[in-house]
Amino acid sequence: MPEQVVKLKKKQWYPILAPKQFDNVVIGETLVYEPNQMLGKTLSHSLMNLINDTKRQNINIHFKVVEVEGNNAKTSIIGYQIIPSSIKRFVRRNSEKMDMAFTCETSDNVFLRVKPLVITRGDVKGSIAAKLRNNIVSFLVKTIKKMTYDEIINDLISRKMQDIMRANFNKIYPLKVCEIRYLGVEAREKQEVKAEVKE
Repeated sequence: MPEQVVKLKKKQWYPILAPKQFDNVVIGETLVYEPNQMLGKTLSHSLMNLINDTKRQNINIHFKVVEVEGNNAKTSIIGYQIIPSSIKRFVRRNSEKMDMAFTCETSDNVFLRVKPLVITRGDVKGSIAAKLRNNIVSFLVKTIKKMTYDEIINDLISRKMQDIMRANFNKIYPLKVCEIRYLGVEAREKQEVKAEVKE
């Protein structure tokens, strides 16, 4: 047999960086043969560690590697999520948990899946519950349409969006919790289908 000319490359560890919202800090490492193999990789990180705030330990930020520069993998944020186990602790007797889910579009044409979470301070009746749901979905669709994706993520991280929601909807019925339990970028195929329908 002829001698093997090509020397087998060894896998190496390469750093994965957070985007500008988190000052490009290292959020992980991955073991690959070539830096370009990092493209498309996804990972999650606790918001508590990213902003050094223990109150945000129940939030995960989801990232995706979108660019490789030198040996560094650069990421973008593809999702914001409250850890499901922490939601259970919010719900008590004489309160109503209201889950919603819908898709919408940002001003810079990013399609999102959004899942608000509202927990009332009492058992809410049908008509009031319907009013709350309709108002929350309508408010978020209109608000998100006027904002870029980066602006939305920044407002979620700073809690600006959640505070505005709470101030608005507390007037309809007293709320214990008013959160976005999940916001994420929709899959590319779904975006293209939606675009085709528009045309």
